[in-house]
Amino acid sequence: MQNQQLNQTIVPYFMVLNGSQFIDFTKKVFQAEVVKIDKLEGTEGIIHAEMKIGNSTIYFADTSADGSCGPGICGELKTDGLIPIQMYIHVENVTDTYLNAIAEGATPLMEPSVETGNMGGFVDPLKNLWWVQTKA
Repeated sequence: MQNQQLNQTIVPYFMVLNGSQFIDFTKKVFQAEVVKIDKLEGTEGIIHAEMKIGNSTIYFADTSADGSCGPGICGELKTDGLIPIQMYIHVENVTDTYLNAIAEGATPLMEPSVETGNMGGFVDPLKNLWWVQTKA
């Protein structure tokens, strides 16, 4: 894996059902920038990718509906189904981000409000849970 001198202690690694759709969603909602994509030779399957959202980097790869890591990546490691990802992310404007996510097909979970500490939540089209909050 290529490491671009990360200034963060932990780098989340997403296993997603459709890497291309995940890229489209995160670009539109979070203005994400794809840094690197490695595909399984002869396929469109993403075996490793890196993306920047703000000043943070995330890694991701395609998985399958049975929760496996993909062909030849994690050996025989399997789960009994997908384990949804939950990500907490600070954004410039929580309401704009929330509404943009809903417009891009996310399912509303918690609408941002003063009562919620200006935090909102939604589930993206790939079933990942995102909690967004305006930077303090």
